Amino acid sequence: MARHAASIAVDVGKAIDTAAVEIVTRKGGRTNFATASDHAAEGEILRRLRDLDGSVPILAEESARDELRRAERLWVVDPIDGTLNFAHGVPFYCVAIGYVQDGCVRAAAIHAPRLRETFVASEGSGARLNRLPVSVSAVARARDAFVVSNLSRGAAGRADSRFTQLNRVCARLRVTGSAALEIAYVAAGRFDLFVHEQLSPWDIAAPGLVAREAGAAVLSLATGRDAAWDEPRVIIGNPALVKDAIARMDLIREK
Repeated sequence: MARHAASIAVDVGKAIDTAAVEIVTRKGGRTNFATASDHAAEGEILRRLRDLDGSVPILAEESARDELRRAERLWVVDPIDGTLNFAHGVPFYCVAIGYVQDGCVRAAAIHAPRLRETFVASEGSGARLNRLPVSVSAVARARDAFVVSNLSRGAAGRADSRFTQLNRVCARLRVTGSAALEIAYVAAGRFDLFVHEQLSPWDIAAPGLVAREAGAAVLSLATGRDAAWDEPRVIIGNPALVKDAIARMDLIREK
């Protein structure tokens, strides 16, 4: 399944029309939209996955049916994660495909076509970037960590926001605009810690497995426990760093 996901992600990623950036769908908010390329990429991914096995349902961003999250088996697809980047010619975007069975992600692939990077993972077999093994960084203290997070409206100006806490405690903080690639970069040790509180299932499914297979803890910000495959609020990094970050900041908040 990981090989199939990688093959499809790479092929579709290479074929994405970088000029087809006209907005086709608006999903609320000025920056939440889908382009013609999002829809074209998703259509091709769905076609190829159905040719592979038409009995497996597919939860895909631009045609999502929420009830599919409860299926025994399913594919979870983000045709272009980082659409705003893509639409503005910023190369930090990717295709993400995950395979879920019995409530756990078993296989995953993330392909960044402009960066020519492909992350692949399967349960129990580790994570790879362009066929080479990757692992999370060894940074153990939040004050030394290079952190990537999301910036919701007004968060930078609120003293009680997670973004403000992270910026105050950690060494460096970035917002890059593609959650799937950000998590994959934590898996590769490029970032030390990922914190996000507004993920969709297709943002976390595939990269969550890549991170786990690279040695990361993937915890829920709602409970502090191991995150479900579709958890919207997560903290990801090596276990020692995640523990230190939680201890130093008010990150776990029941909702």
